[in-house]
Amino acid sequence: MTHQLDLVLCNRETEIARAQDQLEQFAAAHHIPDRKLHEVQVALEEHLTNILHYGYDDHGDHELSIGFGLTADELRIQVQDDGRTFNPLAHPTPDLSLPLEQRPVGGLGIHMIRKSLDGVEYRRVDGKNILMMIKRI
Repeated sequence: MTHQLDLVLCNRETEIARAQDQLEQFAAAHHIPDRKLHEVQVALEEHLTNILHYGYDDHGDHELSIGFGLTADELRIQVQDDGRTFNPLAHPTPDLSLPLEQRPVGGLGIHMIRKSLDGVEYRRVDGKNILMMIKRI
């Protein structure tokens, strides 16, 4: 990686805004186009929201690690959490042709993550979910 910024968050809703702020500052410092930044912001917010709402079996404190990495042609954001095992890539794509009232609840955020990025990779290592989000610049 040419440029790297690492961030540690706690599992609180207010931390999503802090992560977004850090992403905006990182993007501004490295001249990432606004349109690309917006697509990454959507994906990051959706993923962090999913972790906070569905990732933990308790109400205790947990840390999430985020790494922003930039090369000449892509932005990579790695999010690591110690929540329950969940591979968002294994979740089926929602049928958007169905009327809203006939669609099952859930899955739209994951769909938005997939659609707004150029690549998404998941792995589970040492009790942690690791999601890599990739956006070509």
